[in-house]
Amino acid sequence: MQQSWEQYIRSYIQADGRVIDWAAQSSTSSEGQAYALLRAAWIGDQPTFRRVQRWTVDNLQGGDPTALPAWKWGQREGSWGILDKNSASDADQWLAWALLIAAKRFGNPDDLALAKILLTKIWEEEVTMTARGPVLLPGKWGLQGGVATLNPSYWLIFAWRDFLKVDPRWGELIDPAYSLMAACAHPTGLLPDWTWLAVDSGALLPAMDSEQGKNNAGFEAFRVAWTLAAEQKWSQEPRALPLSRPYLALLDRYREEGRIPAVISPSGAALTPYDYPGLYGAMLPLWQLGRPQEAIQLEKARLLGQRADHGWGAREDYYAQNWIWLGYALTELPRPEI
Repeated sequence: MQQSWEQYIRSYIQADGRVIDWAAQSSTSSEGQAYALLRAAWIGDQPTFRRVQRWTVDNLQGGDPTALPAWKWGQREGSWGILDKNSASDADQWLAWALLIAAKRFGNPDDLALAKILLTKIWEEEVTMTARGPVLLPGKWGLQGGVATLNPSYWLIFAWRDFLKVDPRWGELIDPAYSLMAACAHPTGLLPDWTWLAVDSGALLPAMDSEQGKNNAGFEAFRVAWTLAAEQKWSQEPRALPLSRPYLALLDRYREEGRIPAVISPSGAALTPYDYPGLYGAMLPLWQLGRPQEAIQLEKARLLGQRADHGWGAREDYYAQNWIWLGYALTELPRPEI
């Protein structure tokens, strides 16, 4: 884990703490910064944590560490700066969780105080009340005209269990999240990248014409498998088991087809002729919990077989690097202490 982290630093993190997404015009996202902060805290690398933290505050949070970060930064016409000031609640939660871990790992009470403030901001700006209870939106933009846009992969339930230790409100999100995940699952049992909820009635809505294709199981939704594995491994949550079975069944698809499609339709059809390394990384902990022998075989073929000097797979794909590392972290490292 240490070696792969050092490879990641060399390949993706500038000396000033900026994480570069080479595949997106060398831009930077709040998600990328938050992943780096989490990994640095989890592995115990305080110098890198502070470098990444400083860059995030200075460039995504306008110099205010208590502000929710803008989600995208990159090259503008004639300068570099914020490209989209909207928030992204997955990154905001990873950031808050990383700060809680850092507070314990590095013995810094300032990290704990900052995490508490950010958790309040997330709750006030990115959680909305619905007929099903409080629900986490994907950002401040996620509620329009009584319809909530939802992304189940943003529901970091394992982190909420740590958040509620410092802010009990976070426990209120757990039951609605499990209920909604069961309700919005495809006929295959896989969860969609995006779904839509009528706030007043609690009814799930079909995708609007402008949103067609966003309800497939693709580059967003595979991350749900990591959450389900964390919930089983760390909390022994029984509701995670039935939601996990369709992801375990993907091993049968792998055995039959030689790959798992990167994007799968609600009916189960492959929508891409290729697979995706990050998907295997995110699902590895769940597969090792449920079908360990097959997981080891797949790991050798799809993950260990793609190792390179920079990490796994294509060098420009920082997203896959993170999800493969997180897959190994959940498998091999102890749960971070809070």
